[in-house]
Amino acid sequence: MVQNKILVALLALGVLTTGCNLAVSREAYDKDLAAMRGQQDAIEAQKASLDKQLQACEARYTAKNDELSTCIRDKMAVTDSFKNCDQKLEKMSKIGGNCSRDLAQCQIDSDLLKKAKLELTAARDALQKENARLKADGERQGADLKIVQDRLSRIESNIAAVRQKLQKLVDSGKLKVNVARGFLVIELQSDILFDTGKSDLKPEAKPVLAELAAALQGLSDRRFQVAGHTDTTGADALNWRLSVARAVSVVETLVADGVPAKNLSAGGYGPHMPVASNDTDEGKKRNRRVELLLLPDLGELLNLAK
Repeated sequence: MVQNKILVALLALGVLTTGCNLAVSREAYDKDLAAMRGQQDAIEAQKASLDKQLQACEARYTAKNDELSTCIRDKMAVTDSFKNCDQKLEKMSKIGGNCSRDLAQCQIDSDLLKKAKLELTAARDALQKENARLKADGERQGADLKIVQDRLSRIESNIAAVRQKLQKLVDSGKLKVNVARGFLVIELQSDILFDTGKSDLKPEAKPVLAELAAALQGLSDRRFQVAGHTDTTGADALNWRLSVARAVSVVETLVADGVPAKNLSAGGYGPHMPVASNDTDEGKKRNRRVELLLLPDLGELLNLAK
Protein backbone atom coordinates (compact mmCIF):
# COMPACT_ATOMS: atom_id res chain seq x y z
CA MET A 1 0.00 0.00 0.00
CA VAL A 2 2.87 2.37 0.82
CA GLN A 3 4.48 1.50 -2.57
CA ASN A 4 1.34 2.51 -4.49
CA LYS A 5 1.18 5.74 -2.59
CA ILE A 6 4.80 6.48 -3.62
CA LEU A 7 4.05 5.73 -7.34
CA VAL A 8 1.04 7.97 -7.21
CA ALA A 9 3.22 10.69 -5.76
CA LEU A 10 5.82 10.20 -8.47
CA LEU A 11 3.25 10.36 -11.26
CA ALA A 12 1.83 13.48 -9.77
CA LEU A 13 5.32 14.88 -9.67
CA GLY A 14 5.83 13.91 -13.35
CA VAL A 15 2.63 15.63 -14.35
CA LEU A 16 3.59 18.69 -12.42
CA THR A 17 6.99 18.74 -13.98
CA THR A 18 5.52 18.19 -17.44
CA GLY A 19 3.14 21.01 -16.85
CA CYS A 20 6.10 23.12 -15.94
CA ASN A 21 7.80 22.06 -19.12
CA LEU A 22 10.49 20.23 -17.10
CA ALA A 23 12.12 17.37 -18.93
CA VAL A 24 13.03 14.28 -16.79
CA SER A 25 15.11 11.57 -18.32
CA ARG A 26 14.18 7.97 -18.06
CA GLU A 27 17.42 7.12 -16.44
CA ALA A 28 16.97 9.66 -13.72
CA TYR A 29 13.45 8.49 -13.13
CA ASP A 30 14.50 4.88 -12.78
CA LYS A 31 17.32 5.90 -10.56
CA ASP A 32 15.04 7.89 -8.29
CA LEU A 33 12.47 5.16 -8.38
CA ALA A 34 15.08 2.61 -7.39
CA ALA A 35 16.25 4.87 -4.62
CA MET A 36 12.71 5.29 -3.37
CA ARG A 37 12.16 1.62 -3.57
CA GLY A 38 15.35 1.09 -1.55
CA GLN A 39 14.07 3.58 0.99
CA GLN A 40 10.74 1.83 0.94
CA ASP A 41 12.40 -1.53 1.56
CA ALA A 42 14.47 -0.05 4.33
CA ILE A 43 11.34 1.45 5.85
CA GLU A 44 9.51 -1.87 5.45
CA ALA A 45 12.45 -3.69 7.03
CA GLN A 46 12.55 -1.14 9.83
CA LYS A 47 8.79 -1.50 10.20
CA ALA A 48 9.08 -5.31 10.37
CA SER A 49 11.86 -4.94 12.93
CA LEU A 50 9.74 -2.56 14.94
CA ASP A 51 6.79 -4.93 14.69
CA LYS A 52 8.95 -7.72 16.05
CA GLN A 53 10.21 -5.47 18.80
CA LEU A 54 6.60 -4.44 19.51
CA GLN A 55 5.52 -8.08 19.67
CA ALA A 56 8.48 -8.85 21.88
CA CYS A 57 7.56 -5.88 24.10
CA GLU A 58 3.93 -6.96 24.16
CA ALA A 59 5.05 -10.50 25.07
CA ARG A 60 7.32 -9.13 27.78
CA TYR A 61 4.47 -6.86 28.94
CA THR A 62 2.09 -9.79 29.06
CA ALA A 63 4.68 -11.86 30.93
CA LYS A 64 5.43 -9.00 33.32
CA ASN A 65 1.71 -8.40 33.75
CA ASP A 66 1.26 -12.08 34.55
CA GLU A 67 4.23 -11.87 36.93
CA LEU A 68 2.64 -8.76 38.46
CA SER A 69 -0.68 -10.60 38.90
CA THR A 70 1.20 -13.53 40.39
CA CYS A 71 3.09 -11.16 42.68
CA ILE A 72 -0.18 -9.49 43.69
CA ARG A 73 -1.70 -12.87 44.42
CA ASP A 74 1.44 -13.93 46.26
CA LYS A 75 1.37 -10.66 48.19
CA MET A 76 -2.27 -11.22 49.10
CA ALA A 77 -1.47 -14.81 50.08
CA VAL A 78 1.52 -13.66 52.10
CA THR A 79 -0.62 -10.92 53.69
CA ASP A 80 -3.28 -13.51 54.60
CA SER A 81 -0.53 -15.79 55.82
CA PHE A 82 0.86 -12.96 57.96
CA LYS A 83 -2.63 -12.35 59.35
CA ASN A 84 -3.00 -16.04 60.11
CA CYS A 85 0.47 -16.03 61.63
CA ASP A 86 -0.43 -13.00 63.74
CA GLN A 87 -3.63 -14.70 64.88
CA LYS A 88 -1.75 -17.92 65.60
CA LEU A 89 0.97 -15.96 67.35
CA GLU A 90 -1.62 -14.17 69.48
CA LYS A 91 -3.31 -17.48 70.24
CA MET A 92 0.02 -19.10 71.02
CA SER A 93 0.85 -16.14 73.24
CA LYS A 94 -2.38 -16.67 75.16
CA ILE A 95 -1.68 -20.39 75.33
CA GLY A 96 1.84 -19.60 76.44
CA GLY A 97 0.47 -17.34 79.18
CA ASN A 98 -1.95 -20.06 80.26
CA CYS A 99 0.85 -22.60 80.16
CA SER A 100 2.99 -20.34 82.32
CA ARG A 101 0.18 -19.99 84.83
CA ASP A 102 -0.51 -23.72 84.67
CA LEU A 103 3.17 -24.44 85.15
CA ALA A 104 3.28 -22.14 88.16
CA GLN A 105 0.13 -23.78 89.55
CA CYS A 106 1.62 -27.22 88.91
CA GLN A 107 4.70 -26.19 90.85
CA ILE A 108 2.50 -25.00 93.70
CA ASP A 109 0.47 -28.24 93.54
CA SER A 110 3.69 -30.24 93.47
CA ASP A 111 4.93 -28.47 96.59
CA LEU A 112 1.58 -29.06 98.27
CA LEU A 113 1.66 -32.73 97.29
CA LYS A 114 5.16 -33.09 98.70
CA LYS A 115 4.02 -31.44 101.92
CA ALA A 116 0.89 -33.63 102.02
CA LYS A 117 3.03 -36.71 101.41
CA LEU A 118 5.29 -35.79 104.31
CA GLU A 119 2.25 -35.17 106.51
CA LEU A 120 0.69 -38.48 105.44
CA THR A 121 3.95 -40.27 106.17
CA ALA A 122 4.09 -38.68 109.61
CA ALA A 123 0.41 -39.52 110.19
CA ARG A 124 1.01 -43.10 109.07
CA ASP A 125 3.95 -43.46 111.44
CA ALA A 126 1.88 -41.96 114.26
CA LEU A 127 -1.01 -44.29 113.38
CA GLN A 128 1.28 -47.30 113.39
CA LYS A 129 2.56 -46.29 116.82
CA GLU A 130 -1.00 -45.74 118.01
CA ASN A 131 -2.05 -49.12 116.61
CA ALA A 132 0.85 -50.77 118.39
CA ARG A 133 -0.15 -49.01 121.62
CA LEU A 134 -3.80 -49.95 121.16
CA LYS A 135 -2.82 -53.53 120.43
CA ALA A 136 -0.78 -53.65 123.62
CA ASP A 137 -3.65 -52.00 125.52
CA GLY A 138 -6.07 -54.47 123.95
CA GLU A 139 -3.94 -57.38 125.06
CA ARG A 140 -3.75 -55.95 128.57
CA GLN A 141 -7.48 -55.25 128.60
CA GLY A 142 -8.12 -58.75 127.28
CA ALA A 143 -6.14 -60.14 130.18
CA ASP A 144 -7.96 -57.80 132.59
CA LEU A 145 -11.29 -58.79 131.05
CA LYS A 146 -10.53 -62.43 131.62
CA ILE A 147 -9.73 -61.65 135.24
CA VAL A 148 -13.01 -59.70 135.56
CA GLN A 149 -14.92 -62.47 133.86
CA ASP A 150 -13.40 -65.00 136.26
CA ARG A 151 -14.39 -62.81 139.21
CA LEU A 152 -17.90 -62.32 137.80
CA SER A 153 -18.12 -66.06 137.34
CA ARG A 154 -17.27 -66.53 141.01
CA ILE A 155 -19.92 -63.95 141.97
CA GLU A 156 -22.46 -65.72 139.77
CA SER A 157 -21.47 -69.00 141.34
CA ASN A 158 -22.07 -67.52 144.79
CA ILE A 159 -25.49 -66.24 143.68
CA ALA A 160 -26.29 -69.65 142.25
CA ALA A 161 -25.24 -71.23 145.54
CA VAL A 162 -27.61 -68.90 147.45
CA ARG A 163 -30.43 -69.78 145.07
CA GLN A 164 -29.75 -73.44 145.54
CA LYS A 165 -29.74 -73.13 149.32
CA LEU A 166 -33.10 -71.35 149.23
CA GLN A 167 -34.72 -73.44 146.51
CA LYS A 168 -36.87 -75.50 148.92
CA LEU A 169 -38.32 -72.36 150.48
CA VAL A 170 -38.94 -70.91 147.00
CA ASP A 171 -40.66 -74.11 145.85
CA SER A 172 -42.90 -74.06 148.93
CA GLY A 173 -43.94 -70.48 148.14
CA LYS A 174 -42.63 -69.10 151.43
CA LEU A 175 -40.29 -66.64 149.71
CA LYS A 176 -39.20 -65.40 146.29
CA VAL A 177 -35.68 -65.02 144.92
CA ASN A 178 -34.95 -62.62 142.05
CA VAL A 179 -32.42 -60.06 140.88
CA ALA A 180 -33.50 -56.41 141.26
CA ARG A 181 -31.61 -53.12 141.36
CA GLY A 182 -28.38 -55.04 140.82
CA PHE A 183 -28.85 -57.24 143.89
CA LEU A 184 -29.96 -60.78 144.54
CA VAL A 185 -33.19 -60.20 146.48
CA ILE A 186 -34.88 -62.68 148.83
CA GLU A 187 -38.43 -61.45 149.29
CA LEU A 188 -40.85 -62.39 152.11
CA GLN A 189 -44.38 -61.02 152.20
CA SER A 190 -45.07 -58.99 155.37
CA ASP A 191 -48.54 -60.55 155.65
CA ILE A 192 -46.84 -63.88 156.36
CA LEU A 193 -44.55 -62.32 158.98
CA PHE A 194 -46.55 -59.47 160.60
CA ASP A 195 -50.05 -58.31 161.35
CA THR A 196 -51.15 -55.01 159.80
CA GLY A 197 -49.35 -52.05 161.40
CA LYS A 198 -47.32 -54.33 163.73
CA SER A 199 -43.58 -55.07 163.91
CA ASP A 200 -43.79 -58.16 166.13
CA LEU A 201 -43.45 -61.43 164.24
CA LYS A 202 -46.40 -63.79 164.03
CA PRO A 203 -45.86 -67.16 165.68
CA GLU A 204 -46.29 -68.91 162.32
CA ALA A 205 -43.52 -66.74 160.80
CA LYS A 206 -40.82 -68.15 163.06
CA PRO A 207 -40.59 -71.59 161.39
CA VAL A 208 -40.18 -69.88 158.00
CA LEU A 209 -37.37 -67.69 159.32
CA ALA A 210 -35.79 -70.71 161.01
CA GLU A 211 -35.61 -72.51 157.64
CA LEU A 212 -34.20 -69.32 156.09
CA ALA A 213 -31.60 -69.05 158.89
CA ALA A 214 -30.55 -72.67 158.31
CA ALA A 215 -29.97 -71.88 154.62
CA LEU A 216 -28.05 -68.68 155.42
CA GLN A 217 -25.79 -70.44 157.90
CA GLY A 218 -24.29 -72.34 154.98
CA LEU A 219 -23.35 -68.96 153.44
CA SER A 220 -21.22 -67.68 156.29
CA ASP A 221 -19.01 -65.66 153.93
CA ARG A 222 -21.99 -63.73 152.50
CA ARG A 223 -23.50 -60.54 153.96
CA PHE A 224 -27.20 -59.59 153.72
CA GLN A 225 -29.17 -56.43 154.37
CA VAL A 226 -32.68 -56.94 155.70
CA ALA A 227 -34.89 -54.15 154.27
CA GLY A 228 -38.46 -53.41 155.39
CA HIS A 229 -41.08 -51.91 153.02
CA THR A 230 -44.67 -50.68 153.49
CA ASP A 231 -47.54 -49.53 151.32
CA THR A 232 -48.72 -45.91 151.28
CA THR A 233 -51.42 -46.34 153.92
CA GLY A 234 -50.78 -43.97 156.85
CA ALA A 235 -48.22 -41.21 157.35
CA ASP A 236 -44.74 -41.52 155.92
CA ALA A 237 -43.08 -41.06 159.32
CA LEU A 238 -45.00 -43.99 160.77
CA ASN A 239 -44.26 -46.14 157.72
CA TRP A 240 -40.52 -45.33 157.99
CA ARG A 241 -40.41 -46.46 161.62
CA LEU A 242 -42.60 -49.49 160.88
CA SER A 243 -40.37 -50.65 158.00
CA VAL A 244 -37.19 -50.28 160.09
CA ALA A 245 -38.78 -52.03 163.12
CA ARG A 246 -39.88 -54.99 161.00
CA ALA A 247 -36.37 -55.30 159.51
CA VAL A 248 -34.84 -55.28 162.98
CA SER A 249 -37.30 -57.97 164.17
CA VAL A 250 -36.29 -60.24 161.27
CA VAL A 251 -32.57 -59.63 161.91
CA GLU A 252 -32.93 -60.44 165.62
CA THR A 253 -34.80 -63.66 164.84
CA LEU A 254 -32.23 -64.77 162.21
CA VAL A 255 -29.36 -64.09 164.63
CA ALA A 256 -31.21 -66.03 167.32
CA ASP A 257 -31.53 -68.91 164.84
CA GLY A 258 -27.76 -69.02 164.25
CA VAL A 259 -26.97 -66.54 161.46
CA PRO A 260 -23.79 -64.55 162.38
CA ALA A 261 -24.76 -61.02 163.38
CA LYS A 262 -21.82 -59.64 161.36
CA ASN A 263 -23.46 -60.96 158.20
CA LEU A 264 -26.68 -58.97 158.71
CA SER A 265 -27.78 -55.34 158.70
CA ALA A 266 -31.22 -53.73 158.93
CA GLY A 267 -32.80 -50.89 156.96
CA GLY A 268 -36.21 -49.42 156.24
CA TYR A 269 -37.53 -47.75 153.06
CA GLY A 270 -41.10 -47.06 154.11
CA PRO A 271 -43.37 -46.76 151.05
CA HIS A 272 -40.70 -45.28 148.79
CA MET A 273 -39.54 -48.35 146.82
CA PRO A 274 -42.79 -49.98 145.65
CA VAL A 275 -42.78 -52.98 143.33
CA ALA A 276 -46.46 -52.52 142.36
CA SER A 277 -49.13 -49.84 142.25
CA ASN A 278 -50.60 -48.77 145.61
CA ASP A 279 -53.93 -48.07 143.92
CA THR A 280 -55.12 -51.66 144.41
CA ASP A 281 -55.26 -53.98 147.40
CA GLU A 282 -53.19 -56.57 145.54
CA GLY A 283 -50.53 -53.94 144.78
CA LYS A 284 -50.42 -52.79 148.40
CA LYS A 285 -50.05 -56.41 149.51
CA ARG A 286 -47.02 -56.85 147.25
CA ASN A 287 -45.45 -53.62 148.53
CA ARG A 288 -45.76 -54.75 152.18
CA ARG A 289 -42.68 -56.97 152.24
CA VAL A 290 -39.33 -57.72 153.84
CA GLU A 291 -36.33 -58.28 151.55
CA LEU A 292 -32.91 -59.72 152.14
CA LEU A 293 -30.39 -58.22 149.73
CA LEU A 294 -27.25 -60.21 149.04
CA LEU A 295 -24.54 -57.56 149.40
CA PRO A 296 -21.56 -57.79 147.06
CA ASP A 297 -18.18 -58.45 148.58
CA LEU A 298 -16.31 -55.13 148.71
CA GLY A 299 -13.05 -56.85 147.88
CA GLU A 300 -14.58 -58.34 144.76
CA LEU A 301 -16.00 -54.95 143.76
CA LEU A 302 -12.62 -53.26 144.25
CA ASN A 303 -10.96 -55.96 142.21
CA LEU A 304 -13.51 -55.48 139.45
CA ALA A 305 -12.83 -51.74 139.44
CA LYS A 306 -9.06 -52.16 138.97
